Amino acid sequence: MRALVTGASGFIGGVLCGRLFAEGHQVDALVRRAASAPQGTNALQGDLGDEARLTELIAAARPDCVLHLAAEIASQRDVGRLIDVNVGGTRRLLAACVAATAGDPSSGPRFVFASTVVTGDAHGAVLREDEPLPVQTAYGRAKQEGERLVLSSGLPCAIIRPSHVYGPGGWYAQEMLPRLRQPGRFAVIGSGANMWDVVHVDDVAGALMLAAADPRSGEIYHVADDEPITFYDFMALSASELGTGPPRRIPAALARLVAGAPAVEALVRSARSSNTKIRRDLGWQPRFPGSSAGVRDTVGALAAAH
Repeated sequence: MRALVTGASGFIGGVLCGRLFAEGHQVDALVRRAASAPQGTNALQGDLGDEARLTELIAAARPDCVLHLAAEIASQRDVGRLIDVNVGGTRRLLAACVAATAGDPSSGPRFVFASTVVTGDAHGAVLREDEPLPVQTAYGRAKQEGERLVLSSGLPCAIIRPSHVYGPGGWYAQEMLPRLRQPGRFAVIGSGANMWDVVHVDDVAGALMLAAADPRSGEIYHVADDEPITFYDFMALSASELGTGPPRRIPAALARLVAGAPAVEALVRSARSSNTKIRRDLGWQPRFPGSSAGVRDTVGALAAAH
């Protein structure tokens, strides 16, 4: 398979590209700078803001599958920028893919869209693919609009909705673990009793690869591990693996003043996500079905890297 990956230099994208390359696939990485392309990939310099360039790249690369991971993150306070990248960028990339089909989108590359279930507070309810998500944030609205664009494009497609993705990189390794190591105990926002659906980055990459290979079109899949955990327990588990003290708690209102509402809302939401459909349809089997093993592996991998 020839795969084109957007967001290839990001947390999930880097792991995905490594897995694709290791399994013998040809991987094109859409990047702003060639030097940022993951090892083993072919760098395609371009930007989601330039539809003409995207059209040129898709026409030349002729990918079998486009895996669209590039996005502005949930904590982005510039809503205009978030919408332009997460909605406008998706629209431009889809248009480039459709332009390569000579008027028959169904013959175009398979389009796998990395969306999210982290769109708002479900008050602890189980989120399933056949029910509407609680959408309360600009990030969530942008991702939902991206899904709508993908599903209405006419291209063969699939939607992957990961929950909170952790592993040896990204927000967890770069923000949460360093804060747990700092003098004074890490502070959990609110009580920490909110249910927090998590999934290891390796298992998200596996889900994306399965979706890329599946012949069905228009399906949506939630990707989360098997074992529900509260946010407090997840951070306490992380602290225990680091050998630091358990977290303390601070009021959510105070955290919003310091970090801003978008960054806080993703932490205080309470939801669980069912992985029943992706297990059944795609045969997805997580390497880390629970966060205990996943956090232990992550902390060990980071320690080994240093």
